[in-house]
Amino acid sequence: MTDGEERLAQPRDAFALLGHDLRLEILLALLSHWEAVETEPQRYSELMRAVGMEDSGKFNYHLDRLRGVYLRKTDDGYVPTASATALYRAVLAHRPTETPARTQLDPGIDCPNCGAALVGVYEREFFSLRCDPCDSVVGEFTYPLPKNSLAERTDREVLEAVYDRAREHIGLARRGQCPDCGGTTTRDVEVSAITETESPVRIDCDTCTWTVRTGFLLPFLTDARVLAALDGVGVAVEDRSPWELPEPTAMVTGADPVQVDLVVTAGEGEVTITIDNDLSVQETRTDCRASEQST
Repeated sequence: MTDGEERLAQPRDAFALLGHDLRLEILLALLSHWEAVETEPQRYSELMRAVGMEDSGKFNYHLDRLRGVYLRKTDDGYVPTASATALYRAVLAHRPTETPARTQLDPGIDCPNCGAALVGVYEREFFSLRCDPCDSVVGEFTYPLPKNSLAERTDREVLEAVYDRAREHIGLARRGQCPDCGGTTTRDVEVSAITETESPVRIDCDTCTWTVRTGFLLPFLTDARVLAALDGVGVAVEDRSPWELPEPTAMVTGADPVQVDLVVTAGEGEVTITIDNDLSVQETRTDCRASEQST
């Protein structure tokens, strides 16, 4: 097998299990009663009635194909597995519906470079914040956003929602867990990109296709030490939007192993966040100007 064929082998097998109408009906019948840990098992006879099947031999064959993967047998009957419910949620989040009419959003904020009004663009279920006069994507930020996120939210709330998702997802991936499949992640700082316009941080899932390239600050906005240090110099992350946060200056302080100092300068002082090539926070140091002036 080529790498691509090997990567697709398991998804192909998973999709094939649901490639028969009866197996799909069995799974949907189970999911219709799903209430997390409170789910009541459905008995064999109940499932047969739910899918309108009278041939027990045929029913047993398809039930066995699903067992252990998408359903589990208990003493009281059958319940869907976590894999089945995860798949169900993914289908609901990305179900085949028409593209939302809102493809151009007005978040009500201005470009930090030229002052022009920024436009939120929603294309192929990805959100980006663009400045037309600068002909650029602000912060090179583009992130997937399910169509459900646009419902019942104002344009500004959509912007806040996508940044909240990105902060939580990327923070989890930085700590080694894929936000989509739960697999391990490979984290890397591309030192050659630090002085260029490219995003220097790359995180890839080792199991599925989740991947991201980003700047230095976003991956650390769920780290308690970083949040406390920033708060100490007057940067309250929870009270600010990501585009309002000061951009850190990166300095490579070690080559083998790679070590980078991220220096965030604010009105009340300066924070230095030392990270390694695995995006682990090694140390935070705070230099508070207010403290120096008061002593």
